[in-house]
Parts: sequence; C-alpha cells; structure tokens
Amino acid sequence: MVNGEKLETSIKKEINMLRNLGENSRAGSDHLYFRTLISFKLDKVKEFKHKEKLAFKVICKYDIYTETEFLHSPEMDEHYTELYKDKFTFDKEFNILEIKDMRKKK
Repeated sequence: MVNGEKLETSIKKEINMLRNLGENSRAGSDHLYFRTLISFKLDKVKEFKHKEKLAFKVICKYDIYTETEFLHSPEMDEHYTELYKDKFTFDKEFNILEIKDMRKKK
C-alpha cells in the first residue's frame, strides 16, 4: 500500500522545483512575481512493473497562479493561472522516475 502523505509530499516537492514556485524576478528587469500552487488533485495510484521492479504511477492535476506586482481585474485571473496534468512514475521509496506532461497539445 502506498503512503498517500509521503507521495503527496514527494510530488509537491518536485512540482515546486519543476515549475519555479515562490518568488521570482524577470531576467533583465526588477519586476517580481510569485508562483503559487492553488489546487492539487491526485488520481488513484496504480502499481506496475518498471524495469523488472515494482513501481507506481499516478496522474496529478494541479493549477499554478502567478501573482505579479501589476494589478489586474479578477476576470483576468485565468490569464495568470496555468493548468497542469502530469503523470508521475515513482518507485517504492517515492523517488520520481519519470514525469510525463498529459495536457493536450494545441
């Protein structure tokens, strides 16, 4: 059985690094922005064999909001919100083996 809390912690840590969450600044300017994870949902974890070893995969849907120093109306929030759907493959120690972007390409 997979420990849901450890899995969620591992995936959120990876998202934090992968998507540059937190305070950032634009290259070449002094403009700051802050990226925040605003929603997070894990589908059911599935067990399978990966290179002859036990592994797990789960699809994670999450949204990231980018807050800038410039004001905008609430109707424009969708322009500052990125929607993600990634498939995470991990081993029994919760090491992430692979991440696949599951969003539909335009």
